[in-house]
Amino acid sequence: MFEAAAIAEALRNFVWDSAPVLALGLDENLCVTAINAQSQRVLPATTVGQPLAELLVAFNRPDDLAARIRQPGAVHRFTISTASGMPETLGFRFFPLPGGTLAVAGLDFAEQQQLRTEVLKLNSDLNNLTRQLHQTNAELRELNQLKNQFLGMAAHDLRAPVGLLISYNEFVLEEAGETLSAEHRGFLQTCRATAEGMKQLIENFLDVAVIESGQLRLECAPVTVAEIIAGVRPLAGLIAGKKQIELIVAAADEARTVCGDAAKLQQVLVNFISNAVQHSVPGQRVWLTVRGEPTQLIFAVRDEGQGLSPAEQARLFAPFARAGTKKTAGERSTGLGLAIARQVIAAHGGRIWVESEPGHGATFLFALPIQETTQPTEPT
Repeated sequence: MFEAAAIAEALRNFVWDSAPVLALGLDENLCVTAINAQSQRVLPATTVGQPLAELLVAFNRPDDLAARIRQPGAVHRFTISTASGMPETLGFRFFPLPGGTLAVAGLDFAEQQQLRTEVLKLNSDLNNLTRQLHQTNAELRELNQLKNQFLGMAAHDLRAPVGLLISYNEFVLEEAGETLSAEHRGFLQTCRATAEGMKQLIENFLDVAVIESGQLRLECAPVTVAEIIAGVRPLAGLIAGKKQIELIVAAADEARTVCGDAAKLQQVLVNFISNAVQHSVPGQRVWLTVRGEPTQLIFAVRDEGQGLSPAEQARLFAPFARAGTKKTAGERSTGLGLAIARQVIAAHGGRIWVESEPGHGATFLFALPIQETTQPTEPT
């Protein structure tokens, strides 16, 4: 037959050495004087000597801690600070002893079950939301494809009649220009400028539709700086000349070669120059420069316009983005040109950016990796 004293001693040793509960000895001032093995693993190393109240998290610290301790057998839920830094809520019981109190704390199984239930519910809700998100994304992709298809078809069908309008307008101005009054010539010139703007808008929409559909195809081949510049000069000179802007071309290392789609690269440069001209006033200059570095070629277009703020620069290459500075002759823009340029340069493995300060003009740049060519050796 077991003796009560032996049983009590065995239980004490178990609780103090092995049980997965916290046991804390408290003195008359409710300071911790001793802790069991589990407490040493869970609580901060500085626990012994601290008031029990200091171990409790502030938002769950009772004002009547001493009164609660005088309620033997009652379970009190306190949130304590642990060595890991994560708070943990436990159920405390207090037992009076000669010269102090024994505090025993274990996990609150009811709270654990509640937390487990809430976690399972949240996980189920998250799975449902994830499925809904996947479904919504699939629907959005389908709608985006339909949008691109419609946009491409509409733009393609509009390009031919707009081109015809421009051609007949130019024909009338050339053939009957001398017989028309200045007012009528002005009407025709306004119609031509509007039609050209519509044509550019249509071309931009077609480019966007191709890019967003993932069908942008580059016809890459080795091309020299001189060849790229030669394809840009005529149209760029015409754009600048119409507004009495001086276009200065300074291309170093014209024999250097990149691997790229010459037409697309020229489109980007013309866009840069067109933007620079639109933000310049007659008599100002625009520079097109190319400089070679060991591993890349950097193309740059600089103007003497109003410049751009850092906020404007950050959003400039996004679709439909426009700078806060007004174009000097009221030119209209869709805000698609630079977004298309960004995609074209990215497809070449290059990078595109802008450098500017308000009041000191802007420089638009893109860098392309250099394609070095090896000259064939003469047979001996």
